[in-house]
Amino acid sequence: MSAQLIADAVRNGEAREQSTIWERIYAFWLRRLIYTQIWEDPEADLAALQLPLGSTIATISSGGCNALSYLTAQPAQVYAVDPNEAHLALLKLKLAGIRAFSRYSEFWQFFGEGASPANAQLYRDRLRPMLDSSARAYWHKRNIIGRPRHAYFTDGFYRHGIVGRFIGITHVVARMARIDLTALLISDVDAAERMEALDRLHRLFHSRLTRLLTRTPALLFSLGIPPQQRARLGGDGAPLHELLHQRLFRLINAHPTDTNYFAWQALRRRYPGPGDCCLPPYLQQRQFARMRDDAGLIIPVHTSLRQFLEGLPAREVDAVVLLDSQDWMATEQIRSLWHSIDRAGSDQVRVIFRTAGAESPLEAEELAPLREIWRRDEERSAIGYELDRSGIYGGFHCYLRR
Repeated sequence: MSAQLIADAVRNGEAREQSTIWERIYAFWLRRLIYTQIWEDPEADLAALQLPLGSTIATISSGGCNALSYLTAQPAQVYAVDPNEAHLALLKLKLAGIRAFSRYSEFWQFFGEGASPANAQLYRDRLRPMLDSSARAYWHKRNIIGRPRHAYFTDGFYRHGIVGRFIGITHVVARMARIDLTALLISDVDAAERMEALDRLHRLFHSRLTRLLTRTPALLFSLGIPPQQRARLGGDGAPLHELLHQRLFRLINAHPTDTNYFAWQALRRRYPGPGDCCLPPYLQQRQFARMRDDAGLIIPVHTSLRQFLEGLPAREVDAVVLLDSQDWMATEQIRSLWHSIDRAGSDQVRVIFRTAGAESPLEAEELAPLREIWRRDEERSAIGYELDRSGIYGGFHCYLRR
């Protein structure tokens, strides 16, 4: 079931025989754990959504960070929907931890630090009994050397997953290019060592090797970018190596790194430490009591978001979070998705999403009929884009009913 859902998602509306070899490879890739941390900023989401208390939210789950962080807005319900069973298994593990660990220090040790040998025993004694059969099967599965997946949390969880491992490879390349990643992360903005590191980073991204590698679909797969999104990523005409350099520069330069946990994950593959600063909301100490009180409001759902919305009663949800999923879709798929949002969304429903390029797909001529129902809120979209500390997307979009 999971494999078919993912295959349908990346096929871009084409018949099975028309899908490219790269799309089939990516569909296989997507069944694995891609993101140990979601790369959309939940605080930017909530600032753009401006939700009243007691709202019902439907979101693509991914690693579950944002679905949990939305509890800070005091919703009535958060549906976390995903066709990828690995991502849902991670969300279910986090929910088990919230219920099982009565102390923030334990929760931080397992999910924030994610690098203690003692976490193996915590998993066996405290978390495993609270998992359903599908999540337990996922975390118990062993690799070719017999190591179970739950052991990821004993040696640095954020070093795992497809994106985490790829970031590790980029760190090796950075060291070979003598780029001081520590200077990029913690030195003063105008410090000499940081300026030198930025200069070396510029030279690396504009090297012949980088230009060659950015033409390789397999490289982009490692960043979680499917074939369709790669085309939209280069839609503004800039060479891909230049565009990726600009996005990375925005990630490490647009917001102070002492509050930007995305920069820490990009440059260190970890968080700076426990507490309330430089962490996603669900990992902050001040939010731990709310997480424990409201964890039952999170409902994991294994399906595509469109199929889930079609099964809801009319006017059920107040907010829909699409992440960057429309970058994967053909025009007809986007049209069908928005018809399902129109039916399931309340009169005041808000919809947010990111795009690889700057433009919203709803502004395309072939989707003009949707603009008779939906309007892009320029102010909320601008707020979301400016506050999004991850900096890796070209556009942030918030839509409301007309």
